[in-house]
Amino acid sequence: MIDLELIGHYAPNLLDANKAFSFINFASVGSLFDRHPTSITYFCDGMLMSTFMSRITGRTISRVSFDFTSIADSVFSCAEKQGKRLYFVGARQAELDLFIDKIKARYPALIIAGHHNGYFDAAQAACIQADICRSEANILIVGLGAGLQEQFEQDALRAGFTGVAFTCGGFIRQEATATHHYYPELVNRLHLRAFYRMYREPHTIKRYLIDYPTNFVQLLLMIIRRKVTINVTYPERLDQCTLITEQ
Repeated sequence: MIDLELIGHYAPNLLDANKAFSFINFASVGSLFDRHPTSITYFCDGMLMSTFMSRITGRTISRVSFDFTSIADSVFSCAEKQGKRLYFVGARQAELDLFIDKIKARYPALIIAGHHNGYFDAAQAACIQADICRSEANILIVGLGAGLQEQFEQDALRAGFTGVAFTCGGFIRQEATATHHYYPELVNRLHLRAFYRMYREPHTIKRYLIDYPTNFVQLLLMIIRRKVTINVTYPERLDQCTLITEQ
């Protein structure tokens, strides 16, 4: 039995949690069939998944992704205003360097406590997690691909990380070389992100045309056969990210 914990929408107060969050779509859901990380709460990444889960549960579940079409700007802006410290893990070193430069230029007051590329073995992972704890980071952003990134953020929490962790998939790599944002405004407005990504990254064509329908059928059958239970929670909505000042 898989207990799938979903969160209905994003709210800035989640940045104060000591939890691991990830994002589920009809490609990444395949990793749940093999090994289910029990301590992770998932957002619905993509309109297909959010619509599907809304119909299945009878509750409104928003599309939430960790990119600039969704919550990335809110996370970085709130962290900048509140003096929260961020740690990034993912992508190749050259891509990560470009990404860090881009984020520093866009959010000049954002505190980047540390960063590491996404290419390491198990022993190195433990060292990185120790460094995350020493850095006193409040927010951990991990982009290692489905399965690996969820395991890494859970291991970081077990190692003593006391902040909030988000996975981000290919976000670091995508934004590293984008002139402005990875998705053009018109593409985002017309909800053509999947088609644009297939154009930009041809290796994702299989993901959308084969993995999506295959995993859709498998997930639906598992729900019908009661092999998956779905719990939905909603955080308190806040109108804005407030600045924390010393008393």
